[in-house]
Amino acid sequence: MHRVSGAIMFFLMPFIIWMFDNSISSEISFSKFKAAFNIGMLGLPGFMWKLVALGLIWASLHHFIAGMRHLWMDTHHEHVTKDIGRQSAAAVLLTTLTLTLVLGAKLFGLY
Repeated sequence: MHRVSGAIMFFLMPFIIWMFDNSISSEISFSKFKAAFNIGMLGLPGFMWKLVALGLIWASLHHFIAGMRHLWMDTHHEHVTKDIGRQSAAAVLLTTLTLTLVLGAKLFGLY
């Protein structure tokens, strides 16, 4: 999964740069940025752009939390067993999916 999240982030890098540039350049560019998510852009409805952003949110969260897991395992390597590795991997997946659902609900305007 960690490789998948890294690949998603790599291939979506142009989209990330575009989002950052348009969100901070000016009020007009920010309005266009918001319109891409509300109305749509380049022939794709806003819903599709939100799904792309949601995939990017998941990839970023997973990449960060799995990285923290690997750092913890590197510093506590003498206590890490196969069972702890499985449990921590499941915890990473559960945590990233939960956070993605919460942030996705905010992105789609559920709260």
